[in-house]
Amino acid sequence: MLAAFVLMCTPALVAAQDYGNFEIGAGFTPDPQTGSGVSGGSVDASSFGPGCVGSVDDSPDHRITVTSTLDLTLYALSSVDTTLVLRGPAGTFCDDDSHGGLNPEINARLTPGTYEVYVGNFDQDDQARYTLTLTENLGGTPGADEESGPRTFSLGAGFLPDPTIGRGITGGDMDAARFGAGCTGKVHVEPDHVLTVTSAVNLHMYVDSDVDATLVVMGPQGAWCDDDSNGNLDPAIRRRFPEGVYQIYIGHLGGDAGRYTLTLTEDLEDFL
Repeated sequence: MLAAFVLMCTPALVAAQDYGNFEIGAGFTPDPQTGSGVSGGSVDASSFGPGCVGSVDDSPDHRITVTSTLDLTLYALSSVDTTLVLRGPAGTFCDDDSHGGLNPEINARLTPGTYEVYVGNFDQDDQARYTLTLTENLGGTPGADEESGPRTFSLGAGFLPDPTIGRGITGGDMDAARFGAGCTGKVHVEPDHVLTVTSAVNLHMYVDSDVDATLVVMGPQGAWCDDDSNGNLDPAIRRRFPEGVYQIYIGHLGGDAGRYTLTLTEDLEDFL
């Protein structure tokens, strides 16, 4: 009987979706809010997009219903190397070690809607319990207050309005070289914009900035990167974009961040 009792009291690796959901908005209370569960699963997190790493469950560990736009800090603490995926109306955000040590953290401006949270493992076989914390970032997500254009775009051939404009602040703490050869500058861990291409389109995408800006686009075909093709230290990418989801990072060379304007316009010439 004692052996049976011990077995019953041992924490089980229960289904991740049983670990609880959240409903929050600007000024939510209590703050912080926490959840817990067991990290990892059998699905490769790279299926969510470029920059997503680790192994996650096939269903979300938590769901967050956002009732009003807010800047959220989301992080996980565990005894193993955990990773984090957050996806919803504002885009897909992924992280590995930004909270320090081997713990992930995501800072993002979330618009209203439902978001899925996956807490993964860098090593698929190294599952462990985690604590997930949600707290409002009253300092704001870097660059969010400077944005007067959309953070996410959805467009295809013949899209309107043309041009489509986004704005923000360049750079971050991550070296763009991690995306591949020819990618330069410092970028944010999360994409500055997420582009969904609904039908194949020839795009001229370019940046105007008051600093030496760089541009990285991660998509189904891999990474496209540029530094100065738009002239005056500004980057541009001009090519055919097949259907799919693309993550856009605007970085900078040198020590200073600056404001940027991102322009997407259809290029009616045939190329690539």
